Order: sequence, then C-alpha cells, then structure tokens
Amino acid sequence: MMADPISHEAPARKGQDLPVMLPGKLIGREATVRQVYAQLKDNKPALIFGASGVGKTALVATIASAYTELPGGVLWMHVDDTPFAELLVRVGRAYNIAELTTTDNPLALVGAAASTLTQNKPLIVFDGKPNTAATTEFITRVAERLPVLLTSDEEIQGKWTSFRLAKLEPDQAAMFYRQLADPATPYDGLNQLTAALDYLPFALAVAAGISHLKKQTPAQFLSALPPQPQGAGATPQLLALTAAFKSLSGALPGLLLVMGSTLRGEASAELVSMIANAPVEAIQGQMALLAQYRLLERFERYGSPYYRMHPITYLFAQSWLRGSGRLETLAAKFRDSVLAYTRKYSAQGRAGHDHLAAEMDNIVATAQRAADLGDRDVANALIVALTQAGDFINSRGYVYDLLALRRLATSSTGAFPAHTETIPAVTPTAAPVTPPLPALDEDEDELADSVALKNGDVLEDEPEAEIEEEAPKLVSVASTLSMFETDDTLDEEFIDDEDDDEENGFDDDDEFDEDEVDEDDEPLDELDEVEGDTAPDAPVDELTRLRNQVLAARQAGDRRRHADALSAVGGELVSQGKDTEAIPSYSEALTMYEAINDSSGMLAALEALADLTAKTDNSQATVLYASRGVRLAHQLQNDTSESRLLLLLGDAHQQLGESAEAIRAYSQALDLARGNDGMNEATVLYKLGYAQLDSGEPEEAIDTWEEALTLFRQNDQRADEGKVLGGLGTANGKLERWREAINFHTSALYIAREVKDRTEEREQLSLLGYASIQARELGQAVLRYRQALHLAYQSGSKDAIVSTTVDLARLLIESPRHLDVADMLIDAALQRDPNDRDLFRLQAMIDEKRVTVTAQQTPVSGTAQQYAANAYTLLEN
Repeated sequence: MMADPISHEAPARKGQDLPVMLPGKLIGREATVRQVYAQLKDNKPALIFGASGVGKTALVATIASAYTELPGGVLWMHVDDTPFAELLVRVGRAYNIAELTTTDNPLALVGAAASTLTQNKPLIVFDGKPNTAATTEFITRVAERLPVLLTSDEEIQGKWTSFRLAKLEPDQAAMFYRQLADPATPYDGLNQLTAALDYLPFALAVAAGISHLKKQTPAQFLSALPPQPQGAGATPQLLALTAAFKSLSGALPGLLLVMGSTLRGEASAELVSMIANAPVEAIQGQMALLAQYRLLERFERYGSPYYRMHPITYLFAQSWLRGSGRLETLAAKFRDSVLAYTRKYSAQGRAGHDHLAAEMDNIVATAQRAADLGDRDVANALIVALTQAGDFINSRGYVYDLLALRRLATSSTGAFPAHTETIPAVTPTAAPVTPPLPALDEDEDELADSVALKNGDVLEDEPEAEIEEEAPKLVSVASTLSMFETDDTLDEEFIDDEDDDEENGFDDDDEFDEDEVDEDDEPLDELDEVEGDTAPDAPVDELTRLRNQVLAARQAGDRRRHADALSAVGGELVSQGKDTEAIPSYSEALTMYEAINDSSGMLAALEALADLTAKTDNSQATVLYASRGVRLAHQLQNDTSESRLLLLLGDAHQQLGESAEAIRAYSQALDLARGNDGMNEATVLYKLGYAQLDSGEPEEAIDTWEEALTLFRQNDQRADEGKVLGGLGTANGKLERWREAINFHTSALYIAREVKDRTEEREQLSLLGYASIQARELGQAVLRYRQALHLAYQSGSKDAIVSTTVDLARLLIESPRHLDVADMLIDAALQRDPNDRDLFRLQAMIDEKRVTVTAQQTPVSGTAQQYAANAYTLLEN
C-alpha cells in the first residue's frame, strides 16, 4: 500500500524545509526577536510590519527556523488577501485532512481544522498580505492559544501585538553588508554606499550579493548606482536593482525578466525552461547563480528547485518589461507554458501529481488572469487537463480550487476567492506601479526610456537598427529585451541574436555551456578565439584547454564527457583559489551526472559542492549538498565520502546554530570512524564536543573531549591536544569550576606557545582573563588580558585589538586608580576603529567616573602597545 503523499504545504520540521531561503545571522534585530519570541512563547499572535524590503520575512524565518525543532514544526502560508475558506483548505492539505480537502464547503468544517492544529501545536506564519478579517477569524476560531506570526507592509489592526521593523542603523547596515559580501570588505566607500541605499536590508543584500560574486568593493558598486534625476523618486531598492541588473551577463538578465513575466513572481525550474525554451539543467545552473546574487530565492518543492522573486524585484522586472512593450508577449508565453505543463503532467497519472501540485498556484492564477481578460477557453482547458489527471484533485486536496476554476469557466466576471493578480494594471489615472527608475549610461538610453514610467506612459523603443549595433556586447540589456520580439523568439534567441548563441551557452544542440557563469575570467572571449579561422598563437593555458573540452563535449552531445569536463574545470578553478567561480561548474556537472544516472559522478560533485559552499560561508547550501551526499554515499557504501560529508554537514549545522542537528551528524561520523582511523575519530570527537557544549551539555562535552585527548596524545598531535584542553577549560567554566578551567586553559596556553600558534595563544590568554575574573583573581585577569592585547597588536587584526581592549578596559575602570590607563587603551583602539560603540560606551563611563573619583591615578607612560608588551615579557621569562 502506498503511503499518503506529503504536500509541499505540510509543516516544516527542519529549517531547510521552510519555503524561504534562511538568512544568516540577523543584525540589529536582536531586541525585536526577543520581544516577538516572548509573545509567541505565551501563545499570543504577533504582527511584524514595515516597508517592503526592510527584512520582515528574514526575521520571521529566523524565529521559525528555531520552531522547526519543536514537535509542532512550522505551518508557513504565503498569503495574498487569502480568504478564510482557503486558509482552512490549506490546513487540510498540510495535515492531509480528507474531509477538509474534498468538501465543497470548507466553512462547515472549522472544527476539524481547529482540532488538528490544537493537537499538533505548530507555529503558524502568514507571510505576505494578510486579509485582516480572514486572519482575525482564523486566529479566533482555529488557532486560539497557538503561536501565530504575521507580516505586512502596513500596520493592520487585529487580535495581535504589532512590532514595527525599521531600517538599520548606519553601523548595523555596514556590518550587515560585510556579513553578506565579505567580512574583510574594505571600508572604502562602505559608509557612503549604505547611506545611498538608505540602510535598507533588501537593497544592501542585492549590493552585497553582486559585490561578493564579482569581487567588487563598496566604492565600485556605489559608482555603478545610476544617477537619480532630481524629483524622480527612485527608491534605494530600485537603484540597487538597476545597478545589479546592468552588471549581469549571459543568460541572467533574460531569466530575471522571464521570472518577471509570471503572474506570481515564482515558478519551478521546469516551467521556466518551458517559457524560455531552454534545457532544465541550464536553467537550474543560471537560477542558482541569480539566487547567489540575491535576486531571487531558491528552495525546493518535491525535491526539485523552485524559485520566487522578492516583491520589489518582481515590480522592477514587470515595469521593465512593460516599459519595453514586451510584457504582453511574454505573459502570453507564460500562459501557454502553464497550459502545456498542466497537460503534460496530467497525462502521466500519479507520476505527474507532484509536478501539478508544485505549480497549482500558477495554474489557478493563470485561469484567473485569462478569465479577467475574457478568455474562458483557458480556464476550460485547464479544468479538462486537471480532471484527466487520475485522482489528483481528490488525493491532493484541490477540490476547492477546481470548483473555483469551474466558476471561472462559466463567468468571466465572477470574483475568484483567491490568487488575485499581484500587479495591478497601470492606467493613466492610477499611481505608477513603481517610481521612475534613474537614468542609465548614455550608451543605454533605450533602456532608460523603456523603464522611465510616469503615470502609466510607455516611451517608445529606439529603432531596431540601433539595438542591433549593440550586439557585440556580451549581452547588452537592450538585446536581452529584444529577445521578446515575437512568440517564436525564445526558441532560438533566448538571450540575444543568432550570432550570440555560442556566447550565451544555448547553441543548436540546446546544451548548457558552464563557461558563461565564470564572468571574471571572460571565457567567452577565449571561446571566440578557439572558434575562429585560425588557432591562437599563444600557448593555451590549462583552464582554457578544459573549457575547450567542455565546448567540444557539448557540441558532440556527449553528456558523460561534458560532465567530466565540467568537473575538471571546477577542479582547476579551485586550484587557482577561485572557489566561488567553481561552484556553478560543479553544479552543472551534478545535473549532467544525474541525467545519465552516474552515482559516482554525482557523489564526487556533491562532495565538491559541499566543500566549496562551506568555504564560501554558504552554510544553508552546504547542508543541502552534504545531506544528499551522505545519503548517496551510504547507498554506495562509500564510508570515506560519507564520513567526510557528515563532518561538513555537522560543521554547517554548527554555523547555523543548529547544535542538535550537528550532534546527530557528528555522531554518525563517529560511528564510521570508530576503530578505523584514530586521528579521524579524534577529530570527530573534538567537533562533537563543541556541538554538545553549544547544546547546553557541558558534562557530555567533557567526556567526549577526554576521549579525544587520549587519541590525540597517542598520535602525538600536540596542537590538537592543546585545543582540546582549551575546550575542557571552557566546559568547566560553563559548570563554574573556575579553578579547573584555569588549569586547563593554562595547559592549552603552553602548548600553543610550544607549537607557535599565536592565534590560539591569544585565545587562551583571553579565556584565562575571563576565568580569572570569575575566580575573583582580578590582578591575574588584568595580566592575561594585557598579554592577549600584545598578541592582538602583533597580529595587526583590528577586531582582535578592539575586542581585547574592550575586555581589558572594562576590567580596569572598576578600579578608580586605573581610569587613565583605560582611557589610554581606548584612545589607541579608537584609532583602529573610530566607530566602535563599545569603545564609546566605555569612554563615556570613564568620563562619568572622573566626576566622583578622587583617588590618585596610576601613572601612564608609553603607549598602549608598550603597556601590553611589558606584561607579555613575563611569559617569555
């Protein structure tokens, strides 16, 4: 007997199962998170409201990710003025309540939904545009005494407590940008960029995504922002999107506009491929890159990629298409593709049910739109296709939706209960959909004309001949728009004209050329040389040779050779230190290996992708790749790969703060390592100990580390032995055994000095300083912090200098005699970071204390560095 299918609307039990891309660490939202969590903990509903792009969904996703670890999980619903009846049906699909999903009157079954939710106790999320009346009724009748989170651009009144989310503070915005772009981002232009983007998280994320992958400094992205004509009213989000769009090349601009042509700003990879007439594997690779650029979200439905645009990006793309006069043509292409998709999978019986469920929102939205335009034939055609899909409607719970479609088919003016079109039509009397976009470069005047919309007016395009003259560019934005000239254009001109097919990776063989994603190396120029009448005179370097192999394999239609060549390109890029650029190559190789069912190739690609995403701090992606790799390695009985992937999986969970998941991964790795490899076993134990410590299990961590300590000593691994001793010190500190903690940290300190690991030495000195404070050995604490500060100055690390200065100065100002010393240290640290808030707070505290302190100050002589170095000499002696 087959198990009941699990809907993509089912409650999320893991963070990666949420229908959003999880953000990194939130910055500047800590107080709001605490307040909201307190509300939810008391089972009271909360509303997060604020302007679009301010970070509401990211905050909610962070809270929801924590709730996925609870037994009830998270019931996440995207809403767009969704009525009460549909909310009930969606609960029915989420929990497979047959009586709710097969009824023609869900309002009569409120009790079934309420009892199910009360029994399961999920966190309920309404993300988007809640219908106030429907949401209030749902909370009152169905979700009483359950935690409920809502998001809205505007504050709406109801049975909830509202929390306004504002833009970031300047220093928070800078920290947020650096977290997404690169923690080592230079400050050159950073403050100016964050100010130009008005400290709004969405605009900053777009800028950081582009800057990270293209290795741009903040000043470079700032210079790419289009000038804003006086009074034009373009928002920072539109400025960032305009600059980002201009920086895209290859298939990326076209795909972004294809997504903008959909009715909901979302679609599966297969539906996008049908609109664009391009292979699914090519679409997936390029869409993954757009997700890395933070121009859309990527998650999974039924094990396949699904993509969604942020509402701001969707408005941007729609306005762009409308201004160019291509929206109507591409919208028709979308409509026809949805119909073809529905017919295709309805003919496959149960095998097509997941595909139909994944796109049911787009199917219904397409019928709604067609009916609004008086085209009832489309609604009828979709009904016929769905009713021919076996028991799909009943088994997957879409009776309510089918009845709505039938109403549409009989009346083109009847109101549809849900799935209203997101973007209203622009009329001369209506407010503009978006403020006018800023002017672009002079050589792209036609693009500026196409998007400078004012009160619904659409300016004329430049003559076609002038657009043709721009063709020699890699992919000019104008030529990207020109791909929509006719319905047939997308077949052979997905990105540009015939001459540019090879450049953009969509040639006559319809295979994907990974070279287009390696933008920094300008591979297309190299390919042009290879395909010319004569061979290049200069010797071909290894990367170019491998890319030529990719091209040859693609043209020959040899997928295995194509996949192997893509993997080789990825490996060469890694050897050159270009980890980010290697990811698309391995991603495409993985897709190719999947197509030919090469399990060994898939495993190798998954290992590489898990490793690379870990190195590039994309922990969510690491979890996805490593999880798949672990399952595949286990099937292939490849213990070596399984163990390595489990370690990567555990590390990624640790980075995401998911210690329980990390413990599970490390424990599985430990089972594989036991008795086989002492060093590997010790490494796993070391990592497992920190996961246990972070999970609030210090006693278990101590037991684990003592076992690791024995193994490291047996293998004469002094550096690792010292790190384990430091962990034991931290664990004993958690248990407030401060004397034991000091002993362990002291042992770790001397080993760090023995192996000449200055970073570890500084870390142990700082930990000794903290432990000494807790043991009330304040003189010893000051000494240890001074020694740590000396090493911080020697390293030249601004962060280390500032953080150690803060620790030391905070201790010194407790002594009235040492205010001048603390002041000297703070002044020196402010020269390194003039904007650090902790330093300013401490300086203010010193000024306050001076008013009342009469004690004679300890004489200050020399510099902060000399003060620290004098203490360090005691260690050397």
